[in-house]
Amino acid sequence: MKKFLSELWRLVVIIVLGGLGSLIAGLMVYGGDVFEPLSTAFAYYIAYGLSSACIFAFYHVKGLSNSISAAMVIGVLLFLAITFIMPVKHALIYSFGVTVSVVLLAFLFEKKLSYLKHWKFIIVGIIFGELFVLLNLISLVGSKGTIMSAEVFQKNFLDGLWMGFGLGIGIEIAESLIHSVDIHRASTTPQQPPVQV
Repeated sequence: MKKFLSELWRLVVIIVLGGLGSLIAGLMVYGGDVFEPLSTAFAYYIAYGLSSACIFAFYHVKGLSNSISAAMVIGVLLFLAITFIMPVKHALIYSFGVTVSVVLLAFLFEKKLSYLKHWKFIIVGIIFGELFVLLNLISLVGSKGTIMSAEVFQKNFLDGLWMGFGLGIGIEIAESLIHSVDIHRASTTPQQPPVQV
């Protein structure tokens, strides 16, 4: 039970702070429109932001295999939720494109980007920006009458960039908080004296 509660509060902290970071970025870009459930702003900053925070949390607390399972479940839920605001093909590409990519990004965040200390959010933002451009390109290929102007891709990149910045900052704050609590607990736990033989 103690292990379950320890993992649960860590999951909640990362999900809440990561989601809040993404939401704050959305508010800065779109204002109150971010709360409109049928808007692109809602999809990018709340749906994708919260989903990405969940996957990051599962990776941080439960490891790679559990984060892959969580990503698949979240991908299905995202797909079902966002088919109301975009065509099924786009919803499929974005839902699973984002969730699968976030597993890889979480791996990079935890393992390969650890030397960046508190600047990982910059890489997360840039990767999300590029990811949103790439997913939009994939979803537009083969669609008749679609406009592939530079402005559309610039907007995709900026949405991904801001969402990634907010998400990354929120996750870094969450991880710092968790680390601080762990250090505090370790320093206040009485040490057992060595057993004399």
